[in-house]
Amino acid sequence: MLGDVSNSRQTIARSLAIFYALLWLLPGFAIIDLTVTWSSSWPVMLEAGWGLLFGALVAAPFVALARTPDSTPAILQLTVVCLLVAIAAALSLNWQAAAHAAVLAVQIASIVLARSARSWSGLGPPRRSVPLTVLAVLGFGPWIAYAFEMFAADRENRPDSDITNGVDHYSIQGALALALVALTALAAWWPRQFLLGAGGVAVAAMYLGIVSAAHQGTAGGFSTAWSWAAVLWGAGVGGAALLPHLDRARAVPGRP
Repeated sequence: MLGDVSNSRQTIARSLAIFYALLWLLPGFAIIDLTVTWSSSWPVMLEAGWGLLFGALVAAPFVALARTPDSTPAILQLTVVCLLVAIAAALSLNWQAAAHAAVLAVQIASIVLARSARSWSGLGPPRRSVPLTVLAVLGFGPWIAYAFEMFAADRENRPDSDITNGVDHYSIQGALALALVALTALAAWWPRQFLLGAGGVAVAAMYLGIVSAAHQGTAGGFSTAWSWAAVLWGAGVGGAALLPHLDRARAVPGRP
């Protein structure tokens, strides 16, 4: 009987996770916005930022929850992003963005409630990654400064922005910058648990840098030097996040 209840809860959590991932990818415009990041008729950096936040950093952990409904790192990643979108909304004075944070909060809560409290595993003791810690420290200043620049741009109601689901992209661009720092810091403390988060950070930073380098002068863009710095930083995060997993694979008995 208890097994049937547990299986039923697991099925509900998986179904909700798949549904929420699809919501952010399609009606949430993550995929659609990413498809226009190479069209000069769009504010390509701001489109990329929206697509990366709601795709790589939100939809991806929901997909992970569909596979493993008890994934504490996935829930924690979603919670961090949700809080940062709410902070971005407050700092940008963009209350439509706060509504997106509220929707995400309800989605997270529904999956948590669908599973029993006993089913959630802890993160375990931290095993700090020195390379990821260094990269988090190096990225802190530039990404935070960029985030506050984006919040200021949102408050100015600039005509070079874009609106999706009633939200000015500048606030989401700032939230993405904050998330890159926060998720790298989490991965620095729990590198094995937050591989997905670090991978999302790597993809987002590298993609933003490449788009910015190719479209100089676009809204929300970096200089050429900072564009390639973002690419290198993202590549560093991805490489550093893989190191513990490669070491673990080498330690498996019977492998060369």
